[in-house]
Amino acid sequence: MTSRNRSGNTVNADVSPDWQSGSRPTRLPLQKNNIRIRDAKRSDALDLAMLMCELGYETRPVEMEARLKLILSNPSYKTFVAVMDGCICGMIGTLTYPSYEHNDPSGRILALVTSSTARRRGIGRALIATAEKDFGQRGIRRVALDTRLTREVAHKFYESLGYEQNGWRFVRQLPVSN
Repeated sequence: MTSRNRSGNTVNADVSPDWQSGSRPTRLPLQKNNIRIRDAKRSDALDLAMLMCELGYETRPVEMEARLKLILSNPSYKTFVAVMDGCICGMIGTLTYPSYEHNDPSGRILALVTSSTARRRGIGRALIATAEKDFGQRGIRRVALDTRLTREVAHKFYESLGYEQNGWRFVRQLPVSN
């Protein structure tokens, strides 16, 4: 699926993400000051829908707008976007919540994606640094995240940032009851 974001850039959502396939594309170096991280807005729905497609989650802009309406109105959630040259090129979504296992609250990175056209430029690191700073300001000392087993390059990326594998996640789809 090839689409254009609001800025007119072509995005191919059917291409396997670089970090999933393990390839390391050559990219022009990015100056850190070219990346701006800001809070997401509902008007970012089109760009965020395309980023979700790149992660492998088919998402229409209208669906993302509905999700953002709920997420952005809930103070337990935080969504940051990375903007480079006026275009959204990445996002991170987080959640803070009370814990059964610990006395203090926990944090979770729910989603992290960088556009396939902007990878290996420090955007993911900048998004995680922003989220971790926000977690710290909220009194969160423990952060967890999930990643697919097949995304070995992502695993190495998270390990390089100090994250450690400490368990397994099991998923089951339940039928919706009326």
